[in-house]
Amino acid sequence: MRRPTVRTLLALVTLATLAPSAAAQAPAARRTEWLYVWATATDTARTVRATRAARRDTTPPRRRGVVLLTVDLRPASPTRGQVTDAILADTGGRHAHHTEHALASDGLLFANDFGTGRTHRFDLRTPGMPRLLGSFTTAGPLADPHSFVRLADDRVLATFQTRVAGGAPGGIAELRRNGTPLRWASAAAPGVDSTALLPYSLEVVPALDRVVTTSTSMTSDVGVHVQVWRLSDLALLHTLALPPAPAHAGHTPGDGETPNTGASIAHDSVHHRYPGEPRLLDDGRTVMLGTFTCGMYRLTGLDARVPRLEFVHAFPGADCAVPARVGRWWVQTVPVQRALVTLDVQDPAHPREVARLAFDGATYPHWLAADASGTRLVMDGGATPTDARLHLVTLDRGTGALAADASLPVIDLSRVSVPGLGVVRALPHGAVFGPGR
Repeated sequence: MRRPTVRTLLALVTLATLAPSAAAQAPAARRTEWLYVWATATDTARTVRATRAARRDTTPPRRRGVVLLTVDLRPASPTRGQVTDAILADTGGRHAHHTEHALASDGLLFANDFGTGRTHRFDLRTPGMPRLLGSFTTAGPLADPHSFVRLADDRVLATFQTRVAGGAPGGIAELRRNGTPLRWASAAAPGVDSTALLPYSLEVVPALDRVVTTSTSMTSDVGVHVQVWRLSDLALLHTLALPPAPAHAGHTPGDGETPNTGASIAHDSVHHRYPGEPRLLDDGRTVMLGTFTCGMYRLTGLDARVPRLEFVHAFPGADCAVPARVGRWWVQTVPVQRALVTLDVQDPAHPREVARLAFDGATYPHWLAADASGTRLVMDGGATPTDARLHLVTLDRGTGALAADASLPVIDLSRVSVPGLGVVRALPHGAVFGPGR
């Protein structure tokens, strides 16, 4: 997720039928027993009001490093819901940001500290007992890694926002599991301002030999492009500008309130700015993506001469960040509504809302990830410097309905003991589920 725009800078399976049958509820998967949380460790003494101005990198509370926390989710465990392990990755860490959105089959996790431009690697192969393996900052001429996806051979494809030499354009790189680069490519495109090309997140489309990246800056209000690459050789094929959305698309003016003031939002045609997270749909050919200005776009014809990028939906407000796509359901964080919203995207040209789960007024939904079954989600307010809570949510794969986890709805990280730091307030950002033994 983006730092959701400079205004909020640094501080953002398949379903067989609609019937809620056992088969529709979840595929076979190893039981989720652990939650790994990438967090910024801060002082506990001071609390800052969660306004957009307060979510800047220079605002107290004082940051003391980045940590990986392990939370016990085992149903019968006496430490269920508690932090059982904490690894201090870097005392100089500034901004625990993206991790991978799901734990890869090799049990390794890439976790990004965008404030320092450093990504840390963790070994999670022993459930509940992670190890820090190392870190990296660059790939050839590229710097500031941001997002990561796994390829079929467990190699890693990553976006990089900038160049080692400084500034945009960034690019993408294929990495070994130890973080060393194998190959890379620049996002520079003929006829497009290179300073606007800062790869943010990505999705792989294996059936079409394609990669889709979004372009949104983490440090300035820049970003309106999507790029299409050939996976086999990382050749850049297309650079597409998101078309503006119709005014008040998908909602009415004032449908929601601003997080700070409660004032009504005046919506206009800005839903195309700051593209964020792309996700491949079940057909293996269509990619949907959201923007931090709360628009949704459908990308088709990825193997055609010119792919088609079209607006299909919008939510009210701003700073819509990380979604979870589970079968036909697209679950979106919508901060202005303090809610998660489920869309049915079986017809991706016409998404429709089927469910909504609202949280208290102090919650600013940002990060979202699903477990291997697709029936359990973790959400946090990764863009705020005050909300140290994780919310566990259940998803009905038959209907798309959302509910707070009845047995463990909230995990509080406001006082966590970290070796080398003592007791800290842990502000979560990336989080992934892990299986048991």
